[in-house]
Amino acid sequence: MKKVWQKTPAWLKALFLNIVLLYPIITINQIIIQLNLEYFPEYGVGLIVVLATLYLYWKIITKWNLFTNKDDIQIRFKFNILDKKNVLSIIGLGLFTFMMIYFSYIIFKIESTPQLELINTFSNYNAITAIPLLLGLALTAGVVEEVTYRGFMQNITNRKYSKIVSYLIIGILFSIVHFLPLKLILPYILISIAYSYIADKQKSTGLVMFTHFLVDFVMFLLIYYKAL
Repeated sequence: MKKVWQKTPAWLKALFLNIVLLYPIITINQIIIQLNLEYFPEYGVGLIVVLATLYLYWKIITKWNLFTNKDDIQIRFKFNILDKKNVLSIIGLGLFTFMMIYFSYIIFKIESTPQLELINTFSNYNAITAIPLLLGLALTAGVVEEVTYRGFMQNITNRKYSKIVSYLIIGILFSIVHFLPLKLILPYILISIAYSYIADKQKSTGLVMFTHFLVDFVMFLLIYYKAL
């Protein structure tokens, strides 16, 4: 099995990791949130369970992580949020992500996607229920997607391909996994490339995880309050 893995092309390894590391935990947390909405619609208590599953996921991933070389992107959340360069990176990356998504929906006249339909369902619930669960969704996306794409898949492709080829492979997989209309594929590839660049520059998943979470949560709140 080890020899088969060693001979497997890096892009195929990335695709395999995308399936193994991403879908199970995201599916579990979405089921937790749906069960909360169905059986406990007055309170967002599912957030506690979501946080517990993310904690277990993080412990398993960091223990299993083999990317410890100095040129690897380290799987960690810690970063200096008071550093001016980090603040500027968060603001710049966050605004770029938000504007790319917002204007792409307007330019291409996208009225509905699976993600948008999911978030819109929360408008049927009070804030005490909706906001904690939206927080859980944003945390899940920020942590799990960045660990998967930048922490594992990008490290594997970086070792075999040039940076630009690695970024493109990750970007294509990142856009496909969101099951978006074809018109949104390119904008999401560009967003992924920006995250890959920052992760490579930082040699850490911390800043991109935080930015990903922050952008998603702000957008979820804006949709919930009908501001978008």
